Amino acid sequence: MEKSRRSIKTGGLLGIFICMFTSLQAQDRYMVFFPNKDTVTYTYQQPEAYLSAKAIARRERFNIPLQFSDLPVDSTYIRQLEAQGVEVMYTSRWFNGALVACPDSAVISSVAFITDYELVRPVAKGNSQKEGSSVKMQHNPQKKQQTDALLNVLQNEMLGIDQMHEAGYNGQGITVAVFDGGFRGVNTSPFFAHLFKNNQYIPGYDFVGNSPDVFKYGQHGTEALSCIAGYQPGVLEAGAYGANVMLCVTEESGSEYRIEEYNWLFAAERADSIGADIISTSLGYTTFDDPAMNYRFADLDGNTAVITRAAIMATEKGIACVISAGNEGSASWKYISPPADAPDILAVGAVNSNGDRVSFSSFGPTADGRIKPDVAALGLQTVVTDAQGDITTSSGTSFSAPLIAGLTAGVWQAYPELNNLEIMEKLREAGSQTIVPDNELGYGVPDFTRIQDVVTALPKAAQAHYFSVFPNPVEQGKIFIESPTGSFTGPVDLLLYNSTGQLVMQKHVAHFRNNDISLDAQVMNRGIYILKVLSPNLSDTFKLVKF
Repeated sequence: MEKSRRSIKTGGLLGIFICMFTSLQAQDRYMVFFPNKDTVTYTYQQPEAYLSAKAIARRERFNIPLQFSDLPVDSTYIRQLEAQGVEVMYTSRWFNGALVACPDSAVISSVAFITDYELVRPVAKGNSQKEGSSVKMQHNPQKKQQTDALLNVLQNEMLGIDQMHEAGYNGQGITVAVFDGGFRGVNTSPFFAHLFKNNQYIPGYDFVGNSPDVFKYGQHGTEALSCIAGYQPGVLEAGAYGANVMLCVTEESGSEYRIEEYNWLFAAERADSIGADIISTSLGYTTFDDPAMNYRFADLDGNTAVITRAAIMATEKGIACVISAGNEGSASWKYISPPADAPDILAVGAVNSNGDRVSFSSFGPTADGRIKPDVAALGLQTVVTDAQGDITTSSGTSFSAPLIAGLTAGVWQAYPELNNLEIMEKLREAGSQTIVPDNELGYGVPDFTRIQDVVTALPKAAQAHYFSVFPNPVEQGKIFIESPTGSFTGPVDLLLYNSTGQLVMQKHVAHFRNNDISLDAQVMNRGIYILKVLSPNLSDTFKLVKF
């Protein structure tokens, strides 16, 4: 049968090729990588050819320079691949590569300009997404239907979202991209009608089915979205019901292959191109149907997993990534799942109504010792809406993460001068256990009023230090911490982090006394460190240099 091919280029604005082929189901999928972008016609001087005005404005506002990774791939490579019978599905600006369909790896390996490639989905072993199918995500499948209207008061009050709304912040002007396995019912549910009525909905994409229709498959994404933007006055009022929303399907049910990580990459690039401020995702990957693709704990180093590297790129573009920590806390794996191991993102754990960690919430640290998760929110019997437009409850970090995403959108609306890294740091600093973070709940449950206090506090550059630290720089011996007035008596916690954010030393002092509090510099390697001196009422942060 003759191949029927429809090629869609989503405009220079998105810089992604999207192609549909009737023959794809019979071919394996590969991610191939290119050596350069030498003959691209796009330039740094005209970014409007591949980025939206909002994306450009974000870069300009936060002084984010255009980079090699912003330029679309060289179309010469795409034409040469197609000339050899390789079918190109999507391209990646960030990774300088393309997802292709091909019946045999020999065809790929024979292409001289391909620098590397990997099999990401053996199609013969996988099934395409089906309507109503279940999704492998950070989701506890146990769920109960509510017989009476159930408000989301508890989960809002836990994060101070009720006070955020009273202050006039609901995410208006902020764009949130949600990546999931399906959003069935979003276009018909009364809880999302305002998104379409007020032009808050930005068309997304189904990267699994290669279609603009995302309102299908399962309802997991629908439930997650309801924690961010669901709204019916007096019934359910999610944190960022005033935000703009883009939905992307990246998770393929019925199979688990690394192609889903690349789908997430393509969706993140689309989010960047349209100027999204926040990515909220309840996906995580550790094991696959092909064991050769599996990740080990050692791979949770913030730089190995494909989806983790994609999240890092999104962060570098100025996007705040809010990611479920995972539901493996009581399973054999136990730890967080990529991309939650990425640095400079918010990995979100789950607590119950009392603020205690739920047993399924995944643990940190990362393989290189960084604290994870970062923060936490209600993840047990979280109030959500389903595809039928009913209010129900569901459990999992799948729902604690979008709650934090909603809070993040409102905070960013309140403080638009802050960049993505500063916004995420404020949420950590406003956590319920920010003084002594751990690898169960990170910095704890943040609260909007505490965030206000943190943001409006005097900048450190203009604020007198409560403590003094010397010598700095240090070469050997001890580092002493003193109270300038000598009147402070403690208690105090000393937390020393290296330049990667790894906690390398921690010390609790029940009673602070000058000339008696020190850290041993002998155990420190050369480099830059951050020292946090924390007490119940005072805190200081110092940059230390070890020669």
